[in-house]
Amino acid sequence: MATTGISTIREETEVLAFDLWDTLLDRESTLVPALKDLLDANGSDYDAEILLRRYLAMHFRDSMIDSLIPGPHTPFKEISRRALTYRVKQLGLDISDEEVRDLIRQWKELQPYPDVDAALSDLGEEYTLVGLSNGDPDMLAAVRPNFKTDLDGVISVAEAGAYKPHRASYDLCCERFDVAPHEVMFVTAHTFDLVGAKAVGMRGVFLNRHANPFGGWPYQPDVVVDDTGQLTEELL
Repeated sequence: MATTGISTIREETEVLAFDLWDTLLDRESTLVPALKDLLDANGSDYDAEILLRRYLAMHFRDSMIDSLIPGPHTPFKEISRRALTYRVKQLGLDISDEEVRDLIRQWKELQPYPDVDAALSDLGEEYTLVGLSNGDPDMLAAVRPNFKTDLDGVISVAEAGAYKPHRASYDLCCERFDVAPHEVMFVTAHTFDLVGAKAVGMRGVFLNRHANPFGGWPYQPDVVVDDTGQLTEELL
């Protein structure tokens, strides 16, 4: 469902910049089984889906702290290692660091949602397709071949030195592809990074895979869709 000005958006948009984790790539289908195996191996019957949510929440909090405090950018994998270690210790589990790192490596195995490949193929005929992700460069290089349609570019926030929604990564996208912010349509399943994109002048799509409210931010999406198939219908 488009909100306003879809014809103008189509005319002005040059770049479709996609968040990757949970927007194009399905985290749960890989990480929930991996977490269940980890829990089973350590004698715990804790719910793997709940652990994933708690782990991701800790990861998100710590990445935002990292972007606010002075000092060098901490890699995604290290933020993730700390977050998962904290959560399993909260459960009273004595899980080795190598087991945690093995779980973190599963991020490199994520696969696209079923609707994604056909949509990227169609959208790539009209727009430049870019991945703009909080993941580390090696993680993005690992998942890029999992798409049947190759993205025209992939940008890690590590290159900008701060996690989304810090403006540095959005600015870097514009610089890299020589476009003005309003010529970029940022597509994400997450409120936080769409707010960041809108705040710097980009257009935004809320890809609402999980039927969640967007929230009462002054920065609202220009387009709301359930999946990339609907996005194709709106933008082509």
